[in-house]
Amino acid sequence: MVRKLSIILVIGLLAFTAACSSHSSTSVNNASASANGVAASASPGACPTANTKSFAKTRFVADIALAGGAFKRYIYSPAKAGKFKKGANGKVLALVKAAAAGAFTVNRLNAAKNAAEANPTLCKLLAAPIAKFSAAVSGLVGKAKRGSIDPSDVTSGNGFLSDLHGAASQGGAPFTDNTNASV
Repeated sequence: MVRKLSIILVIGLLAFTAACSSHSSTSVNNASASANGVAASASPGACPTANTKSFAKTRFVADIALAGGAFKRYIYSPAKAGKFKKGANGKVLALVKAAAAGAFTVNRLNAAKNAAEANPTLCKLLAAPIAKFSAAVSGLVGKAKRGSIDPSDVTSGNGFLSDLHGAASQGGAPFTDNTNASV
């Protein structure tokens, strides 16, 4: 009982940390852009001609790998194992983990999107795949909070992750699944 409670507490803290961590960097970037007299454009078609952040591809790969790993481990694998079905053993804990992992995944996808927008090649290729995968995961988080996740929604989310993987590989920032990890 104590172990389950501590797991839930850690997941809750991770979700809270993930939800709060990305807001400060965007306000600093917007402030510096307005201080320079440059209007920040919200259109996805405005990609830079050179890197605007150092190690943009590295940051992208790290963030997208974390997001993909959390999705696969805590949402996709339990859905395929039937953990979200009515009456399944450990369903509540699996849904709590899925909701926390989904919040973390969305946070890392936003960070990956910011890194991709700082690189001309990644910016052109990855705007749409990141948006689709982020929307799919956001929908799954809402369903996890309501207490039911449909395996077909998880399968479509995995398809969006595969599309994102292909686009990242095409842009020179490939990432792979760790097949040695135990679930």
